[in-house]
Amino acid sequence: MKLLAGTSGYAFKEWKGSFYPDDLKNDAWLGYYASRFPTVEINNTFYRLPKEDVLREWAAQVPDQFTFAIKASQRITHYARLKPECADTVDFLLRNTATLGSRLGPILFQLPPNMKKDLPRLRGFLGLLPSGRRFTIEFRHESWFEDDVYALLRQRGVALVIGD
Repeated sequence: MKLLAGTSGYAFKEWKGSFYPDDLKNDAWLGYYASRFPTVEINNTFYRLPKEDVLREWAAQVPDQFTFAIKASQRITHYARLKPECADTVDFLLRNTATLGSRLGPILFQLPPNMKKDLPRLRGFLGLLPSGRRFTIEFRHESWFEDDVYALLRQRGVALVIGD
């Protein structure tokens, strides 16, 4: 198993002077970050669906072996809550993130803390995800942590995030 260490985001003005050199321009932060870490979780995709041109720009700033973990849109996890009506948004996300090519790591679906276990809904949602791509899901309600959920994730090849 290959493990990559990175951070949740890279664009923090508070890092200027401690991590980023004082004279480094903001548009050079990603390249600098990627020279020191092999991966990053992109969180702004939770709030705004990523556009292909932005993803291409990110990919151009990092080495070939760099990996982006993409946080899925809140439209999927928090508004539609994995219901079938999120299918078009999932398709858009999958199509656009494919632009990253080999630099695309897992797509993270982080559920809201008040979303309780609904195995049929999860099964339907996982059916929207193609094989051959990497996905991970973070449940934040304790009702999800049961054997039938683990079995379904294992069957679909979806990783479970354990947050603390």
